[in-house]
Amino acid sequence: MTQPAQEPAPADLENMTDEAIAACDGDARAAVRVLLLAMHHQQIEINDLAAEIARLAIDVSRGYSRGRRERYLMRTKVASPDGAGK
Repeated sequence: MTQPAQEPAPADLENMTDEAIAACDGDARAAVRVLLLAMHHQQIEINDLAAEIARLAIDVSRGYSRGRRERYLMRTKVASPDGAGK
């Protein structure tokens, strides 16, 4: 199991905040808007991945009990999110 991400140090957080505002030409409202949009897109990606994990978990338990592990592994390579296995 992976460890949760460490929160950045306060000084790093200040620098990251300044960089985000600077990237939006000093407009703090625009920086917040961009960060909220990025968070929204990441939440959509997390939800999609969670659904994929749930689907695969069903396949693993069924496939493992019937000796279909190799077929499952081949399907997961083909169904990779970046499409590299296709």
